[in-house]
Amino acid sequence: MQFNLAWLERWSGHFDAAARLADDALNKMDLDRDPEGWSELLVIKSVCAYSLGELSLADEILGESLDVLGPAAHSRAGIEPLTVLANMCAYYNDYDKAQDKLNDAMAIADELGLVFERGHILQTLSRAELRNGKIEKAVAAGRTCLQQSLASRNAVNLPYAYEVLGAALVEAGHLQEARECAQKGLVAAQFSQDHRVACHLYYVLGLSYFEEQRFDEARADLENGLLNAAGADYHHWTRNFYLKLSHTHEALEEHRTALGYLNAYVELQKKLVAEETERASNDFRNRLEFRLAHSKADYERELRTKTEALNKELREVNETLRTLNAQIEHNALHDALTGIGNRRMMDRYFEMVQQTFPPGTRISAILIDLDRFKSINDQDGHSIGDLVIRTVALRLSALMDESEALIRMGGDEFLILSADRTGLDDLTCLLEEVIRDVNEPMSFKGAQQKSVGASAGAAVWEIGPLLEYELLRAADEAMYEAKKSGRNRYCLHSSVYRSITQDAS
Repeated sequence: MQFNLAWLERWSGHFDAAARLADDALNKMDLDRDPEGWSELLVIKSVCAYSLGELSLADEILGESLDVLGPAAHSRAGIEPLTVLANMCAYYNDYDKAQDKLNDAMAIADELGLVFERGHILQTLSRAELRNGKIEKAVAAGRTCLQQSLASRNAVNLPYAYEVLGAALVEAGHLQEARECAQKGLVAAQFSQDHRVACHLYYVLGLSYFEEQRFDEARADLENGLLNAAGADYHHWTRNFYLKLSHTHEALEEHRTALGYLNAYVELQKKLVAEETERASNDFRNRLEFRLAHSKADYERELRTKTEALNKELREVNETLRTLNAQIEHNALHDALTGIGNRRMMDRYFEMVQQTFPPGTRISAILIDLDRFKSINDQDGHSIGDLVIRTVALRLSALMDESEALIRMGGDEFLILSADRTGLDDLTCLLEEVIRDVNEPMSFKGAQQKSVGASAGAAVWEIGPLLEYELLRAADEAMYEAKKSGRNRYCLHSSVYRSITQDAS
Protein backbone atom coordinates (compact mmCIF):
# COMPACT_ATOMS: atom_id res chain seq x y z
CA MET A 1 0.00 0.00 0.00
CA GLN A 2 2.72 2.47 1.01
CA PHE A 3 4.68 1.49 -2.11
CA ASN A 4 1.78 2.55 -4.35
CA LEU A 5 1.19 5.71 -2.32
CA ALA A 6 4.85 6.63 -2.69
CA TRP A 7 4.56 6.37 -6.48
CA LEU A 8 1.39 8.49 -6.49
CA GLU A 9 2.99 11.19 -4.34
CA ARG A 10 6.06 11.16 -6.59
CA TRP A 11 3.97 11.62 -9.76
CA SER A 12 1.96 14.37 -8.04
CA GLY A 13 5.13 16.29 -7.26
CA HIS A 14 4.92 15.82 -3.44
CA PHE A 15 8.51 14.73 -3.12
CA ASP A 16 9.00 15.04 0.66
CA ALA A 17 5.89 12.92 1.27
CA ALA A 18 6.95 10.37 -1.37
CA ALA A 19 10.41 10.01 0.18
CA ARG A 20 8.91 9.44 3.66
CA LEU A 21 6.51 6.79 2.34
CA ALA A 22 9.36 5.07 0.50
CA ASP A 23 11.39 4.97 3.74
CA ASP A 24 8.42 3.49 5.62
CA ALA A 25 7.98 0.82 2.94
CA LEU A 26 11.72 -0.03 2.99
CA ASN A 27 11.58 -0.54 6.78
CA LYS A 28 8.86 -3.15 6.27
CA MET A 29 10.43 -4.89 3.28
CA ASP A 30 12.83 -7.84 3.17
CA LEU A 31 15.72 -7.04 0.81
CA ASP A 32 16.56 -10.70 0.17
CA ARG A 33 12.97 -11.63 -0.71
CA ASP A 34 12.20 -8.64 -2.97
CA PRO A 35 15.35 -6.93 -4.29
CA GLU A 36 13.48 -5.47 -7.27
CA GLY A 37 10.87 -3.82 -5.05
CA TRP A 38 13.64 -2.53 -2.79
CA SER A 39 15.45 -1.10 -5.81
CA GLU A 40 12.28 0.59 -7.13
CA LEU A 41 11.70 2.31 -3.78
CA LEU A 42 15.27 3.55 -3.85
CA VAL A 43 14.62 4.96 -7.34
CA ILE A 44 11.62 6.86 -5.92
CA LYS A 45 13.84 8.29 -3.19
CA SER A 46 16.49 9.19 -5.75
CA VAL A 47 14.01 10.99 -8.00
CA CYS A 48 12.66 12.89 -4.99
CA ALA A 49 16.15 13.94 -3.91
CA TYR A 50 16.99 14.98 -7.48
CA SER A 51 13.78 17.00 -7.83
CA LEU A 52 14.50 18.75 -4.51
CA GLY A 53 17.95 19.75 -5.76
CA GLU A 54 19.92 17.26 -3.57
CA LEU A 55 21.96 15.96 -6.48
CA SER A 56 24.80 14.23 -4.64
CA LEU A 57 22.30 12.38 -2.41
CA ALA A 58 20.27 11.35 -5.49
CA ASP A 59 23.40 9.99 -7.16
CA GLU A 60 24.33 8.00 -4.04
CA ILE A 61 20.84 6.47 -3.67
CA LEU A 62 20.71 5.59 -7.38
CA GLY A 63 24.05 3.79 -7.17
CA GLU A 64 22.71 1.77 -4.22
CA SER A 65 19.62 0.89 -6.29
CA LEU A 66 21.71 -0.57 -9.12
CA ASP A 67 23.92 -2.45 -6.63
CA VAL A 68 20.84 -4.04 -5.06
CA LEU A 69 19.64 -5.29 -8.48
CA GLY A 70 22.94 -6.88 -9.44
CA PRO A 71 22.44 -8.95 -12.65
CA ALA A 72 18.73 -7.98 -12.61
CA ALA A 73 19.80 -4.47 -13.66
CA HIS A 74 19.63 -5.87 -17.21
CA SER A 75 15.94 -6.81 -16.81
CA ARG A 76 12.76 -4.72 -16.62
CA ALA A 77 13.70 -3.61 -13.09
CA GLY A 78 16.81 -1.86 -14.46
CA ILE A 79 14.97 0.46 -16.86
CA GLU A 80 13.86 3.04 -14.30
CA PRO A 81 17.25 3.49 -12.55
CA LEU A 82 19.03 3.60 -15.93
CA THR A 83 16.63 6.28 -17.19
CA VAL A 84 16.96 8.38 -14.02
CA LEU A 85 20.74 8.01 -14.17
CA ALA A 86 20.70 9.20 -17.81
CA ASN A 87 18.66 12.24 -16.80
CA MET A 88 21.20 13.10 -14.10
CA CYS A 89 24.12 12.60 -16.51
CA ALA A 90 22.46 15.05 -18.92
CA TYR A 91 22.03 17.52 -16.05
CA TYR A 92 25.78 17.32 -15.44
CA ASN A 93 26.38 17.75 -19.23
CA ASP A 94 27.79 14.22 -19.58
CA TYR A 95 25.76 13.54 -22.74
CA ASP A 96 27.76 10.53 -23.95
CA LYS A 97 27.13 8.69 -20.70
CA ALA A 98 23.46 9.74 -20.75
CA GLN A 99 23.12 8.34 -24.30
CA ASP A 100 24.74 5.05 -23.27
CA LYS A 101 22.36 4.61 -20.32
CA LEU A 102 19.32 5.40 -22.46
CA ASN A 103 20.48 2.94 -25.14
CA ASP A 104 20.82 0.24 -22.44
CA ALA A 105 17.32 1.03 -21.11
CA MET A 106 15.81 1.05 -24.62
CA ALA A 107 17.44 -2.28 -25.46
CA ILE A 108 15.77 -3.86 -22.42
CA ALA A 109 12.40 -2.30 -23.27
CA ASP A 110 12.62 -3.46 -26.91
CA GLU A 111 13.64 -6.98 -25.95
CA LEU A 112 10.72 -7.32 -23.52
CA GLY A 113 8.19 -5.35 -25.65
CA LEU A 114 7.58 -2.75 -22.91
CA VAL A 115 5.65 0.03 -24.67
CA PHE A 116 5.01 2.24 -21.62
CA GLU A 117 8.67 2.20 -20.62
CA ARG A 118 9.71 3.19 -24.16
CA GLY A 119 7.66 6.38 -23.83
CA HIS A 120 9.44 7.38 -20.63
CA ILE A 121 12.85 6.65 -22.16
CA LEU A 122 12.05 8.71 -25.28
CA GLN A 123 10.90 11.59 -23.08
CA THR A 124 14.26 11.57 -21.29
CA LEU A 125 16.10 11.27 -24.62
CA SER A 126 14.34 14.34 -26.03
CA ARG A 127 15.29 16.37 -22.96
CA ALA A 128 18.92 15.23 -23.17
CA GLU A 129 19.19 16.03 -26.89
CA LEU A 130 17.69 19.48 -26.33
CA ARG A 131 20.09 20.21 -23.47
CA ASN A 132 22.92 19.04 -25.75
CA GLY A 133 21.84 21.52 -28.46
CA LYS A 134 20.76 18.81 -30.92
CA ILE A 135 17.38 20.37 -31.64
CA GLU A 136 16.28 18.26 -34.61
CA LYS A 137 17.06 15.04 -32.73
CA ALA A 138 15.15 16.40 -29.73
CA VAL A 139 12.14 17.10 -31.98
CA ALA A 140 12.33 13.62 -33.51
CA ALA A 141 12.52 11.92 -30.10
CA GLY A 142 9.65 14.07 -28.84
CA ARG A 143 7.44 13.17 -31.83
CA THR A 144 8.12 9.46 -31.39
CA CYS A 145 7.42 9.76 -27.66
CA LEU A 146 4.08 11.47 -28.34
CA GLN A 147 3.07 8.97 -31.04
CA GLN A 148 3.78 6.01 -28.77
CA SER A 149 2.03 7.63 -25.77
CA LEU A 150 -1.09 8.25 -27.88
CA ALA A 151 -1.00 4.80 -29.45
CA SER A 152 -0.63 3.05 -26.08
CA ARG A 153 -3.00 5.45 -24.29
CA ASN A 154 -0.32 6.17 -21.74
CA ALA A 155 -2.17 8.92 -19.84
CA VAL A 156 0.63 9.32 -17.28
CA ASN A 157 3.35 10.00 -19.85
CA LEU A 158 1.15 11.90 -22.34
CA PRO A 159 1.43 15.45 -20.86
CA TYR A 160 5.22 15.00 -20.59
CA ALA A 161 5.35 13.89 -24.22
CA TYR A 162 3.52 17.05 -25.30
CA GLU A 163 5.85 19.11 -23.07
CA VAL A 164 9.17 17.76 -24.40
CA LEU A 165 7.98 18.03 -28.01
CA GLY A 166 6.68 21.55 -27.43
CA ALA A 167 9.96 22.67 -25.84
CA ALA A 168 11.96 21.25 -28.75
CA LEU A 169 9.63 22.86 -31.32
CA VAL A 170 10.11 26.28 -29.74
CA GLU A 171 13.87 25.94 -30.08
CA ALA A 172 13.39 24.78 -33.68
CA GLY A 173 11.27 27.87 -34.42
CA HIS A 174 8.00 25.99 -35.04
CA LEU A 175 6.10 28.22 -32.65
CA GLN A 176 2.47 27.58 -33.69
CA GLU A 177 2.95 23.80 -33.52
CA ALA A 178 4.68 24.20 -30.16
CA ARG A 179 1.64 26.07 -28.79
CA GLU A 180 -0.73 23.41 -30.08
CA CYS A 181 1.34 20.75 -28.28
CA ALA A 182 1.41 22.75 -25.04
CA GLN A 183 -2.34 23.39 -25.09
CA LYS A 184 -3.08 19.70 -25.63
CA GLY A 185 -0.57 18.87 -22.91
CA LEU A 186 -2.41 21.10 -20.41
CA VAL A 187 -5.62 19.20 -21.13
CA ALA A 188 -3.78 15.90 -20.63
CA ALA A 189 -2.16 17.18 -17.41
CA GLN A 190 -5.58 17.58 -15.80
CA PHE A 191 -5.71 13.78 -15.53
CA SER A 192 -2.55 13.49 -13.40
CA GLN A 193 -3.07 16.78 -11.49
CA ASP A 194 0.67 17.36 -11.86
CA HIS A 195 1.30 21.08 -11.42
CA ARG A 196 4.95 20.61 -12.30
CA VAL A 197 4.36 19.49 -15.88
CA ALA A 198 1.75 22.25 -16.17
CA CYS A 199 4.54 24.73 -15.31
CA HIS A 200 6.65 23.38 -18.18
CA LEU A 201 3.72 23.59 -20.59
CA TYR A 202 2.83 27.17 -19.66
CA TYR A 203 6.49 28.09 -20.12
CA VAL A 204 6.42 26.61 -23.65
CA LEU A 205 3.30 28.67 -24.41
CA GLY A 206 4.75 31.87 -22.98
CA LEU A 207 8.10 31.39 -24.71
CA SER A 208 6.46 30.75 -28.10
CA TYR A 209 4.44 33.97 -27.85
CA PHE A 210 7.51 35.87 -26.64
CA GLU A 211 9.52 34.71 -29.64
CA GLU A 212 6.75 36.09 -31.89
CA GLN A 213 6.81 39.37 -29.90
CA ARG A 214 3.19 38.80 -28.84
CA PHE A 215 4.12 40.02 -25.41
CA ASP A 216 0.63 40.42 -23.89
CA GLU A 217 -0.22 36.79 -24.64
CA ALA A 218 3.20 35.68 -23.42
CA ARG A 219 2.64 37.52 -20.15
CA ALA A 220 -0.73 35.83 -19.54
CA ASP A 221 0.64 32.29 -19.97
CA LEU A 222 3.80 33.02 -18.00
CA GLU A 223 1.70 34.37 -15.13
CA ASN A 224 -0.41 31.18 -15.18
CA GLY A 225 2.78 29.16 -15.08
CA LEU A 226 4.05 31.22 -12.15
CA LEU A 227 0.83 30.51 -10.23
CA ASN A 228 1.30 26.76 -10.81
CA ALA A 229 4.96 26.90 -9.80
CA ALA A 230 4.21 28.88 -6.64
CA GLY A 231 1.31 26.58 -5.75
CA ALA A 232 3.53 23.51 -6.06
CA ASP A 233 6.50 25.13 -4.24
CA TYR A 234 8.43 24.53 -7.47
CA HIS A 235 11.15 27.06 -6.68
CA HIS A 236 13.43 26.47 -9.66
CA TRP A 237 10.56 27.08 -12.09
CA THR A 238 9.26 29.99 -10.02
CA ARG A 239 12.70 31.53 -10.57
CA ASN A 240 12.51 30.86 -14.34
CA PHE A 241 9.09 32.51 -14.60
CA TYR A 242 10.26 35.58 -12.66
CA LEU A 243 13.12 36.11 -15.13
CA LYS A 244 11.02 35.57 -18.26
CA LEU A 245 8.24 37.80 -16.96
CA SER A 246 10.84 40.50 -16.32
CA HIS A 247 11.96 40.25 -19.97
CA THR A 248 8.31 40.32 -21.13
CA HIS A 249 7.38 43.42 -19.15
CA GLU A 250 10.59 45.10 -20.29
CA ALA A 251 9.54 44.43 -23.90
CA LEU A 252 6.16 45.97 -23.06
CA GLU A 253 8.04 49.01 -21.62
CA GLU A 254 6.47 48.32 -18.23
CA HIS A 255 9.78 48.96 -16.56
CA ARG A 256 8.72 49.13 -12.94
CA THR A 257 6.92 45.78 -13.17
CA ALA A 258 9.92 44.32 -15.03
CA LEU A 259 12.22 45.53 -12.26
CA GLY A 260 9.92 44.02 -9.63
CA TYR A 261 10.07 40.59 -11.27
CA LEU A 262 13.83 40.90 -11.73
CA ASN A 263 14.27 41.74 -8.04
CA ALA A 264 12.09 38.72 -7.14
CA TYR A 265 14.28 36.57 -9.41
CA VAL A 266 17.48 37.81 -7.74
CA GLU A 267 16.10 37.21 -4.23
CA LEU A 268 14.95 33.68 -5.09
CA GLN A 269 18.23 32.98 -6.87
CA LYS A 270 20.12 34.08 -3.75
CA LYS A 271 17.95 31.78 -1.66
CA LEU A 272 18.44 28.79 -3.98
CA VAL A 273 22.19 29.38 -4.20
CA ALA A 274 22.38 29.64 -0.41
CA GLU A 275 20.32 26.46 0.05
CA GLU A 276 22.37 24.56 -2.51
CA THR A 277 25.60 25.78 -0.91
CA GLU A 278 24.32 24.77 2.51
CA ARG A 279 23.25 21.34 1.25
CA ALA A 280 26.60 20.83 -0.43
CA SER A 281 28.39 22.01 2.69
CA ASN A 282 26.34 19.72 4.98
CA ASP A 283 26.80 16.77 2.63
CA PHE A 284 30.53 17.35 2.48
CA ARG A 285 30.77 17.79 6.26
CA ASN A 286 28.98 14.46 6.86
CA ARG A 287 31.31 12.65 4.49
CA LEU A 288 34.35 14.13 6.19
CA GLU A 289 33.14 13.17 9.65
CA PHE A 290 32.72 9.58 8.45
CA ARG A 291 36.24 9.54 7.08
CA LEU A 292 37.63 11.02 10.27
CA ALA A 293 36.95 7.73 12.03
CA HIS A 294 39.39 6.05 9.63
CA SER A 295 42.07 8.67 9.18
CA LYS A 296 42.34 12.01 10.93
CA ALA A 297 45.22 13.08 8.71
CA ASP A 298 43.25 12.41 5.52
CA TYR A 299 40.31 14.27 6.99
CA GLU A 300 42.30 17.40 7.78
CA ARG A 301 43.99 17.45 4.39
CA GLU A 302 40.76 16.97 2.45
CA LEU A 303 38.91 19.44 4.68
CA ARG A 304 41.39 22.16 3.76
CA THR A 305 41.07 21.37 0.06
CA LYS A 306 37.28 21.25 0.06
CA THR A 307 36.94 24.29 2.29
CA GLU A 308 39.14 26.30 -0.07
CA ALA A 309 37.08 25.08 -3.02
CA LEU A 310 33.86 25.96 -1.20
CA ASN A 311 35.17 29.41 -0.30
CA LYS A 312 36.20 29.96 -3.90
CA GLU A 313 32.75 28.91 -5.06
CA LEU A 314 31.13 31.27 -2.56
CA ARG A 315 33.35 34.12 -3.75
CA GLU A 316 32.37 33.38 -7.35
CA VAL A 317 28.68 33.28 -6.40
CA ASN A 318 28.98 36.60 -4.56
CA GLU A 319 30.79 38.16 -7.52
CA THR A 320 28.07 36.89 -9.85
CA LEU A 321 25.39 38.38 -7.61
CA ARG A 322 27.26 41.70 -7.44
CA THR A 323 27.48 41.76 -11.24
CA LEU A 324 23.81 40.85 -11.54
CA ASN A 325 22.80 43.58 -9.08
CA ALA A 326 24.91 46.12 -10.98
CA GLN A 327 23.21 45.08 -14.22
CA ILE A 328 19.80 45.38 -12.60
CA GLU A 329 20.67 48.88 -11.35
CA HIS A 330 21.96 49.90 -14.79
CA ASN A 331 18.86 48.54 -16.57
CA ALA A 332 16.59 50.35 -14.13
CA LEU A 333 18.18 53.74 -14.93
CA HIS A 334 18.83 53.47 -18.67
CA ASP A 335 16.67 53.32 -21.76
CA ALA A 336 16.79 49.86 -23.37
CA LEU A 337 16.89 51.15 -26.97
CA THR A 338 19.47 53.96 -26.73
CA GLY A 339 21.42 53.29 -23.54
CA ILE A 340 20.90 56.88 -22.30
CA GLY A 341 19.02 57.77 -19.13
CA ASN A 342 15.31 57.07 -18.65
CA ARG A 343 12.69 58.75 -16.48
CA ARG A 344 13.99 56.96 -13.40
CA MET A 345 17.42 58.48 -14.14
CA MET A 346 15.70 61.88 -14.40
CA ASP A 347 14.15 61.37 -10.93
CA ARG A 348 17.59 60.39 -9.60
CA TYR A 349 19.10 63.57 -11.11
CA PHE A 350 16.55 65.84 -9.43
CA GLU A 351 17.09 64.06 -6.10
CA MET A 352 20.85 64.59 -6.50
CA VAL A 353 20.67 68.33 -7.20
CA GLN A 354 18.23 68.89 -4.33
CA GLN A 355 20.67 67.20 -1.95
CA THR A 356 23.91 68.60 -3.42
CA PHE A 357 23.23 72.23 -4.34
CA PRO A 358 21.90 75.00 -2.06
CA PRO A 359 18.37 76.39 -2.56
CA GLY A 360 18.28 79.08 -5.22
CA THR A 361 20.81 77.36 -7.48
CA ARG A 362 19.58 77.43 -11.07
CA ILE A 363 19.00 74.30 -13.16
CA SER A 364 18.35 74.40 -16.90
CA ALA A 365 16.27 72.01 -19.00
CA ILE A 366 16.11 71.60 -22.77
CA LEU A 367 13.17 69.54 -24.04
CA ILE A 368 13.64 68.23 -27.59
CA ASP A 369 10.98 66.71 -29.85
CA LEU A 370 11.94 65.33 -33.28
CA ASP A 371 10.24 66.68 -36.42
CA ARG A 372 9.22 64.39 -39.29
CA PHE A 373 9.93 61.28 -37.21
CA LYS A 374 6.40 59.86 -37.49
CA SER A 375 6.62 59.81 -41.29
CA ILE A 376 9.84 57.76 -41.11
CA ASN A 377 8.19 55.28 -38.74
CA ASP A 378 5.11 55.01 -40.97
CA GLN A 379 6.96 54.77 -44.30
CA ASP A 380 10.13 52.85 -43.41
CA GLY A 381 9.03 50.82 -40.40
CA HIS A 382 9.96 50.75 -36.73
CA SER A 383 13.38 49.16 -37.31
CA ILE A 384 14.56 52.25 -39.24
CA GLY A 385 12.77 54.46 -36.71
CA ASP A 386 14.75 52.77 -33.92
CA LEU A 387 18.00 53.42 -35.80
CA VAL A 388 17.09 57.11 -36.11
CA ILE A 389 16.36 57.35 -32.37
CA ARG A 390 19.70 55.68 -31.53
CA THR A 391 21.59 58.01 -33.89
CA VAL A 392 20.00 61.12 -32.38
CA ALA A 393 20.81 59.84 -28.87
CA LEU A 394 24.48 59.38 -29.87
CA ARG A 395 24.67 62.86 -31.36
CA LEU A 396 23.11 64.46 -28.30
CA SER A 397 25.40 62.45 -25.99
CA ALA A 398 28.42 63.94 -27.78
CA LEU A 399 27.22 67.44 -26.76
CA MET A 400 26.93 66.62 -23.06
CA ASP A 401 29.36 67.41 -20.25
CA GLU A 402 30.02 64.73 -17.65
CA SER A 403 27.92 66.51 -14.99
CA GLU A 404 24.86 66.84 -17.25
CA ALA A 405 22.05 64.34 -17.83
CA LEU A 406 20.57 63.21 -21.15
CA ILE A 407 17.16 61.51 -20.82
CA ARG A 408 14.91 59.76 -23.29
CA MET A 409 11.45 60.80 -22.11
CA GLY A 410 9.76 58.30 -24.43
CA GLY A 411 9.07 57.98 -28.17
CA ASP A 412 11.04 60.69 -29.98
CA GLU A 413 11.32 63.12 -27.04
CA PHE A 414 14.61 63.87 -25.23
CA LEU A 415 15.56 66.00 -22.23
CA ILE A 416 18.87 67.68 -21.29
CA LEU A 417 19.40 68.74 -17.65
CA SER A 418 22.32 70.91 -16.53
CA ALA A 419 23.46 72.83 -13.47
CA ASP A 420 26.38 74.40 -15.37
CA ARG A 421 24.83 75.84 -18.54
CA THR A 422 22.06 78.11 -17.26
CA GLY A 423 23.02 81.45 -18.84
CA LEU A 424 21.58 82.85 -22.07
CA ASP A 425 24.79 82.50 -24.08
CA ASP A 426 25.49 78.93 -22.95
CA LEU A 427 21.93 77.79 -23.55
CA THR A 428 21.69 79.47 -26.95
CA CYS A 429 24.98 77.89 -28.03
CA LEU A 430 23.86 74.43 -26.89
CA LEU A 431 20.44 74.78 -28.56
CA GLU A 432 22.04 75.76 -31.87
CA GLU A 433 24.34 72.71 -31.63
CA VAL A 434 21.35 70.48 -30.92
CA ILE A 435 19.37 71.74 -33.93
CA ARG A 436 22.45 71.55 -36.17
CA ASP A 437 23.53 68.04 -35.17
CA VAL A 438 20.03 66.52 -35.25
CA ASN A 439 19.53 67.93 -38.77
CA GLU A 440 22.64 66.17 -40.12
CA PRO A 441 21.55 63.45 -42.64
CA MET A 442 21.67 59.82 -41.47
CA SER A 443 22.73 56.85 -43.57
CA PHE A 444 21.79 53.26 -42.78
CA LYS A 445 22.76 50.11 -44.65
CA GLY A 446 20.03 49.04 -47.06
CA ALA A 447 17.97 52.22 -46.61
CA GLN A 448 17.82 55.63 -48.23
CA GLN A 449 19.42 58.56 -46.45
CA LYS A 450 17.17 59.89 -43.67
CA SER A 451 16.86 63.33 -42.11
CA VAL A 452 14.84 64.68 -39.21
CA GLY A 453 14.61 68.04 -37.54
CA ALA A 454 14.13 69.07 -33.93
CA SER A 455 11.96 71.51 -32.03
CA ALA A 456 13.53 72.46 -28.69
CA GLY A 457 12.47 74.52 -25.71
CA ALA A 458 14.73 75.73 -22.91
CA ALA A 459 13.88 76.86 -19.38
CA VAL A 460 15.76 77.76 -16.19
CA TRP A 461 14.43 77.34 -12.65
CA GLU A 462 15.82 77.73 -9.15
CA ILE A 463 16.13 74.72 -6.85
CA GLY A 464 13.10 74.54 -4.59
CA PRO A 465 10.26 72.22 -3.55
CA LEU A 466 8.59 72.27 -7.02
CA LEU A 467 11.76 72.28 -9.13
CA GLU A 468 10.98 69.20 -11.26
CA TYR A 469 7.36 70.17 -11.97
CA GLU A 470 8.01 73.85 -12.74
CA LEU A 471 11.16 73.31 -14.79
CA LEU A 472 9.67 70.60 -17.02
CA ARG A 473 6.41 72.54 -17.42
CA ALA A 474 8.32 75.64 -18.54
CA ALA A 475 10.55 73.69 -20.95
CA ASP A 476 7.47 71.94 -22.38
CA GLU A 477 5.77 75.31 -23.00
CA ALA A 478 8.86 76.62 -24.80
CA MET A 479 9.16 73.47 -26.91
CA TYR A 480 5.54 73.69 -28.06
CA GLU A 481 6.04 77.35 -28.85
CA ALA A 482 8.92 76.28 -31.13
CA LYS A 483 6.59 73.73 -32.76
CA LYS A 484 3.93 76.36 -33.38
CA SER A 485 6.53 78.77 -34.79
CA GLY A 486 7.33 76.48 -37.70
CA ARG A 487 9.32 73.53 -36.22
CA ASN A 488 13.04 72.80 -36.53
CA ARG A 489 13.92 75.68 -34.25
CA TYR A 490 14.27 76.49 -30.57
CA CYS A 491 12.47 78.76 -28.16
CA LEU A 492 13.56 80.20 -24.80
CA HIS A 493 11.05 80.32 -21.94
CA SER A 494 10.67 83.61 -20.08
CA SER A 495 12.40 81.97 -17.10
CA VAL A 496 15.69 82.19 -19.03
CA TYR A 497 15.40 85.97 -19.38
CA ARG A 498 14.20 86.29 -15.77
CA SER A 499 17.42 84.63 -14.59
CA ILE A 500 19.44 87.16 -16.63
CA THR A 501 17.56 90.04 -15.00
CA GLN A 502 18.28 88.60 -11.55
CA ASP A 503 21.99 88.33 -12.37
CA ALA A 504 22.07 91.93 -13.57
CA SER A 505 20.37 93.18 -10.42
